[in-house]
Amino acid sequence: MTTYNLSTDIRNGNDSDTQNVGTFDTVSLSIQFRYGITVQSQSNIGSVDLGTGGGSFDSSTTVTVEFFAAGAYSLVLHQSYFNRTYTLTGTASGTTNYGYGLHVYDANGNIRMDMSRRQPRLVGFVSGTGSGSSFTQNFTGFNGSSSNPRDDEWHAFQLAPNSNYFVKDTGAYGSFTIERADVRTSNASYQVLTGSEAYRVLIARI
Repeated sequence: MTTYNLSTDIRNGNDSDTQNVGTFDTVSLSIQFRYGITVQSQSNIGSVDLGTGGGSFDSSTTVTVEFFAAGAYSLVLHQSYFNRTYTLTGTASGTTNYGYGLHVYDANGNIRMDMSRRQPRLVGFVSGTGSGSSFTQNFTGFNGSSSNPRDDEWHAFQLAPNSNYFVKDTGAYGSFTIERADVRTSNASYQVLTGSEAYRVLIARI
């Protein structure tokens, strides 16, 4: 696997490059532009990551291009400011790089869904009012099971604002802990809790 480092500046004019690659290679493109860039067209490209950047001032970002199938490829990036473009063309050689997991392709052979780049999925929600102490919250499938662990795929997030509770993942299978923070503030004659006893927990799987 090889990474090809290219650079371009399309702030004041169009530009293009030709780079032959292998199907397991990557092109890392350092690009300068104004007002953001978008993918105008692509063919026989596995994925394009535009990085970050944009605005009325000069901007730069690193665009990462990956390939998956042999044959000619093309990529056109568009800058709306004065309608400038950057075109990358070439030929990818080698065996098909399917990667791992499910891929869904469009009519031009470009990947439109790649399970190796999964996004968080909402799988559940629990809420209630605490009783003044920490407790264990059961949730079927959380962290997988001892025979099929997926510890890194499960996450629980506290959504209630100003709540006295936070989520603590103890690594247990099928449950997590809702811990009471018990944050207090001083008063002239006594101490009072500063937050709410309510909790609202979003459960996601990555």
